[in-house]
Amino acid sequence: MYEDIEKLKKIGLGKGGSLDNAIVVKENKILNEEGLRNKNEFVNHKILDCMGDLYLIGYRLIGSIKCRHGGHSLTNKLLRKVFSDNKNYSLLEIKGKNLPHTLINNRNYLKSIA
Repeated sequence: MYEDIEKLKKIGLGKGGSLDNAIVVKENKILNEEGLRNKNEFVNHKILDCMGDLYLIGYRLIGSIKCRHGGHSLTNKLLRKVFSDNKNYSLLEIKGKNLPHTLINNRNYLKSIA
């Protein structure tokens, strides 16, 4: 959001941001000359943000996420909930690059916690 640019700069973020690598919205109007790269750009951004946040935990995840109105804060709350109780997750050592078919095809390993 255009209104956030100065706030981000003041706290040392967005140093490499420009209209070449970001979409800027001001008063519900896209400032980039070429507009959106595709009609799902905002949704794609949310998905990439979520995946990036999940990647930062340092483990590969087996699971699924359904989300509405997500964001960094919501993903953070999810991870805090997951890791608040070791009954919510299992750590498995998997040798090799591929998951065993028993993990892929057996939904009993996945627990719903939220």
